[in-house]
Amino acid sequence: MTKIIGFLVAVVAVALSVALSRDAVAARGDEVADLIGILEVGEPVYYENLTIIPVYTTRTSDNSPYTTLDEAMDNKWLEITEVEGGRVPQVKVTNHSDRYIFLMGGEILTGCRQDRLVGRDVLLGPKSKDVIVPVYCVEHGRWTYESSTFSSKKNLGTVRLRAESQKGAGDAQTNIWSEVSQLGERAGAPSATDRFQSVFESETARRKIGDLEARLGTIPDLYPDVTGVIVGVGPEITSVDIFATPSLFARLWPKILKSSALADLGHDSYHSITQSDAIDFLRELHEKQYAEKPAVDLGFELSAVDYEVNVNALVYRNAVIHVAGFPEAHPVHGEKPRDPERRIPVIRRP
Repeated sequence: MTKIIGFLVAVVAVALSVALSRDAVAARGDEVADLIGILEVGEPVYYENLTIIPVYTTRTSDNSPYTTLDEAMDNKWLEITEVEGGRVPQVKVTNHSDRYIFLMGGEILTGCRQDRLVGRDVLLGPKSKDVIVPVYCVEHGRWTYESSTFSSKKNLGTVRLRAESQKGAGDAQTNIWSEVSQLGERAGAPSATDRFQSVFESETARRKIGDLEARLGTIPDLYPDVTGVIVGVGPEITSVDIFATPSLFARLWPKILKSSALADLGHDSYHSITQSDAIDFLRELHEKQYAEKPAVDLGFELSAVDYEVNVNALVYRNAVIHVAGFPEAHPVHGEKPRDPERRIPVIRRP
């Protein structure tokens, strides 16, 4: 039975206070732990077998006016082309503006020799020129020029595509092609070039997306401090996306929602994730040990990939611009003991 919880109900938030000092964190990743420590988790909002759980914070550490990929393209501030000669796993990006431009991992670029999916979060500095950005092909059957530059149809890869690209394993491209092909079959969207964009254009996907936009499109309007969401399909958490500011989240939410609609295609389980499930997943992210590496342009990345989660955060000026997390498998409780000093006390907000 379809369950819908109205958007105007009061949100019973759960504060995730972190009762530990920086000295208690044994490895790099303080920025992620600090972010999770100031979050509040709201009540779930349901539609069919999709669950959206809003995440809030009243203590934003970075209020920079980051520009999104689509805003930059609409204003002709951003130019994305093939690397000379064309390389499947790379594109070349130039920022013609004085703005900081955020490219979200999983965003879809269309045109040139073949459509691509942005491989990782990227923050471009003002006037950045010829930045090489890692990408994955999401159009297996084409290698001919459709245009001289890439454009955007304002779409985002599904959680599986995003998780594969974020993990960046050796078989990621093969797995991405396989997932695109399966999505086309589920959506009834055959494509001569096995093009991911064709899935969005199918009648099945358009109908599903339209329903979700009507029901869940106003999630950012619930409260002025909504900064992200935890998404579940059936009884499983599929993703978490948390941004530096409510403004950045609100501008990227339409893409996340459309992507969630595709992830929901072909599923018929009406079980749902709970607020407690969301809190537990954030605890998992908080407890991870993160490896640090340079980002594509500005900042650095913190990542943790193991049998439980695949999580990556882009950090700039000591603030997390975006953290994306995907469960790798169902955690086996009791298999790995938790350090009691690193638990997050759960406190209900009055």
